[in-house]
Amino acid sequence: MEQRLLVVRKDLRGCTLLDGGRPLAWYPSVAPALALALTLADASALRDGWPARVEVRRSSHPPSADTAG
Repeated sequence: MEQRLLVVRKDLRGCTLLDGGRPLAWYPSVAPALALALTLADASALRDGWPARVEVRRSSHPPSADTAG
């Protein structure tokens, strides 16, 4: 079984929590998204015997032309 990957992806609008690439939740800041990700990682450890991997990433998309400047 593969290790579960939880990603907190930060962009200009806030943070999205992704589980295996699927969006689970959106938050306006990193702290609550990271708190949920860590809780889910702990739950995975209880269920599967090892925790999920948690990563925090910035969006790789540059700002759009109307917000740049």
